[in-house]
Amino acid sequence: MSTTKKVINVAQIAINPYGYLFGKIAEAVAESVDESGDATKLELSQLRLNAEKQELQMRMAEAQARVAQELAIAKRIEMATEVEIEEFYDIQGEGSLGVKADEKAVTLGASASGQKVCKRVYHFRGGNIGVSGEA
Repeated sequence: MSTTKKVINVAQIAINPYGYLFGKIAEAVAESVDESGDATKLELSQLRLNAEKQELQMRMAEAQARVAQELAIAKRIEMATEVEIEEFYDIQGEGSLGVKADEKAVTLGASASGQKVCKRVYHFRGGNIGVSGEA
């Protein structure tokens, strides 16, 4: 991959990481379908193999998009004169336990649910366009 294409990919990821990821997934699926030919002629085992291959490709594309996004953020942090990062973590959980008794039976029930939320917000101010030895 050429340097120009890499720069364009990083810029696309920085601007719209989810759009970039979905585009890559669509390309991978389209290439896989083109490679497999007419799906009706393929055996079931070959279809399963193609589905597993596509799933693996999507996971790899998602991981690559995350890495590229982190690199783009690191580059913005490096170029900015002031960076403010806010991180929010919230863990919520709830549960219940119940007992019901009547003439015929005794019923015992339990339920639980949990949720973890992590969010990062970046604020970039200014930018160091030219890097020189001057302070």
